[in-house]
Amino acid sequence: MNNGNSNNNNRNNTNRVRAVCCPVVSSASEPVTYDIPFSSIVAAFEDCIKQKMSSKDCLTFFCTYQTELKRLWNEVRIGRYYPGTSKCFVVKWPVYREVFAADFADRIIHHWWAMRVNPMYEERFTAQGNVSKNCRKGEGTLAAVKAVRKMVDAHPDWWVGHFDLEGYFMSMDKALLYEMLDIFIRDNYKGDDLECLLYITRVITFHCPQDDCIRKSPVELWDGIPPRKTLFGQPKGKGCAIGNLPSQLNANFLGSVFDHWMKEIKRVECYIRFVDDITVLLPTREDFAALVPEMRLFLAEQLLVRLHPKKIYIQPVRKGVLFVGAMILPDRTYISNRTRGKMYDSIRKYNKLAEEGKALENLEHFVQSINSYLGMMIHFESYNIRKKVMYMLHREWWKYIMMDGKFSKLIIKKRYKSREQLKVRIRSGEYKYLLTPELETSTDGEK
Repeated sequence: MNNGNSNNNNRNNTNRVRAVCCPVVSSASEPVTYDIPFSSIVAAFEDCIKQKMSSKDCLTFFCTYQTELKRLWNEVRIGRYYPGTSKCFVVKWPVYREVFAADFADRIIHHWWAMRVNPMYEERFTAQGNVSKNCRKGEGTLAAVKAVRKMVDAHPDWWVGHFDLEGYFMSMDKALLYEMLDIFIRDNYKGDDLECLLYITRVITFHCPQDDCIRKSPVELWDGIPPRKTLFGQPKGKGCAIGNLPSQLNANFLGSVFDHWMKEIKRVECYIRFVDDITVLLPTREDFAALVPEMRLFLAEQLLVRLHPKKIYIQPVRKGVLFVGAMILPDRTYISNRTRGKMYDSIRKYNKLAEEGKALENLEHFVQSINSYLGMMIHFESYNIRKKVMYMLHREWWKYIMMDGKFSKLIIKKRYKSREQLKVRIRSGEYKYLLTPELETSTDGEK
């Protein structure tokens, strides 16, 4: 892989040897035992529940977590683990897109896998110059914007190209991905549980969540998704579920093969990738005319993905580049019109709730939503927009919130914070059972 031939078993040629779709469950005639400690499953569980302790799925799992963890451990040890039923729903913004949420037990296995694979991924990304910015600690959209801004400021007279990979997650080939992962893990992993890691990698890679899922959104919403952008429209062996941790990490890993080709083979100095969004700076337009056909050919032949033919933008740097929610120009950066429009829509939605007298019950969600936009905009030239946001807020909100002097953050007044509200309700007797030594018992005998 390190020489750019991303999917071969002979390091000195480019002949593709396709991975075999191995069964994910061992046969009874060939018993297998993976020697992994129970503590590794517990560690994955603890990593999984960080920042998720209030989620319904997490709380439900907690009711029987000891039994469930032992079950998971035993299934993995004897090679009998198989993912459970996923939940599938549709998000409507910025476009209709389906998202899969794995069963909570499966998320623990995802974290077990990621705790072993992600450090190797990080080492690879770092060696490539950190040109990949998505789903990485210390990176993200802001880091991507700053990286592009640095390139733009350094070369204001160059040309910029912005590209997109068409249906990236749905185009990923499972056999090709597993072949690459098998080579990469065998070459780089030093742990004693290598064979178990390869087994879990095989299970995760070839799993098809669309075959066993519960649709949480109305079925008619899928009519708004083109067949090429849904797992339900893909042939067997194609596509990875958006929303699963391994899919995000493996999308970065697959893209890193293209990163290597661009940086080491084509010697492109100014290059940044955020999942399937790619930004490149070159001295002249003619350089792009020569490079783009080669990019298209490499992606199609080596990664089996397609450069989107309708999302290729090439123009002088001085005209700016739209990248991950920001318009980046020499010496300045603005929030994109689409992101700003979404922020205004969010404000209108919450203002309507305030008019209906529902401000207090939606207070925390309101502040989190608006602060997410303000927190991004403070890094851009956006003072007047942030000021406008404050004037757009319904007067009802100002009973519960304050604003800092630079229009950069909304703050909930202390007496309206959730912890303070809980204290008030307990004192008023609304939550009397919290003050009694015995739990109330319902008619069916449950406490």
